[in-house]
Amino acid sequence: MARTADQIATFYIALGVIVNALAALSIWSTNIIFVDAFTPSTSSIRSSHSTRIHSSSLGDLLSGITGQAPASLDYPADVLDGTNIDPSKSNVDLQCAYKASRDGWSAINFHENVDGRGSALVVVLSKSGKKFGGYNPLGWDSTDDYGSSNAAFLWYDKGGSEAVRCPILSGGNAAIFDYATGGPNFGAADLVIGSPQAAVLGGFAGPDMEDTSITAGNLREGSSSAGGAYDVPNSWPVRGKFGVVEIEVYCNGNVKPTGSGGGFSLWPF
Repeated sequence: MARTADQIATFYIALGVIVNALAALSIWSTNIIFVDAFTPSTSSIRSSHSTRIHSSSLGDLLSGITGQAPASLDYPADVLDGTNIDPSKSNVDLQCAYKASRDGWSAINFHENVDGRGSALVVVLSKSGKKFGGYNPLGWDSTDDYGSSNAAFLWYDKGGSEAVRCPILSGGNAAIFDYATGGPNFGAADLVIGSPQAAVLGGFAGPDMEDTSITAGNLREGSSSAGGAYDVPNSWPVRGKFGVVEIEVYCNGNVKPTGSGGGFSLWPF
C-alpha cells in the first residue's frame, strides 16, 4: 500500500516537472519572437513566424491543462475579414466587451456586457486547449427568440494563426438563439455555451422565472452537436460536452449600448 502511494506521489512530481518545463519552453519561445523581430534576414522572419505559432498553441494547451485563463485570447487575425466589425474599417474600434474570468461566468454577467452592442465575435478556449467560436452579426438583446442571418459563421483555429470559417447553411435560418438566461448559442445545438437551466418557451419558462439567476446558464460548460445549422467539417475541434477555460466577446467600441431590447446605434455616427 505504501509502495502504491509512493508511486502516485512520484507520478505527480514528474507531471509537475513536465508542466513547468513546458511553461518555460513557452516563455523561451516568446522571447525568441522578440529577438527575431530585430533580425532583418528572411530566415529569421520565417523562424519567428513558426515560433509564434508554436508558442500560441503551447500556451493554449497549458491553459487547458492547468485551467488558468490567459491574459487574453489571441484569435486569428483574418477571422473578421469582411464582417461588420472588421478592424480594418475606419469606424470599427474592436474591444473586448466581455471576458468571463473578469466579468463573471453567469449568463446574466454575459448579457449585462454584450446586450445592445451589435455584431460580435465569440472566442472560446476549451479545457482541451482548443480555440474556436462564432460570429454573431445580429448581436444580443435577451429576446428569448432566434434570428436568421446569412452572415453568421462558426470558426476555429487550425494552427498557424489561421482561422477556418464554417458558414451558415443555405437560407441562414435559426443562426442565433438569444436566450436571456443563456450564453452564446449558434444554431439550435451547433455551439452552445452556458445553456439555460430551464426550458425557454417564447419568453416564458414556467413559474419563479422572475429571479433569472436561478435559471442562468454557466458559461464554464459548453456543448456542440455541429451540422444542424452550420456547414462544419470533420476537423471541428469539439463534439458533445466540453469544459471552458475562458471566453471573450469582441464588439465595436463605437456602438453605444442602448439597453436590453433596445437594439444598438453607432456612436457618434
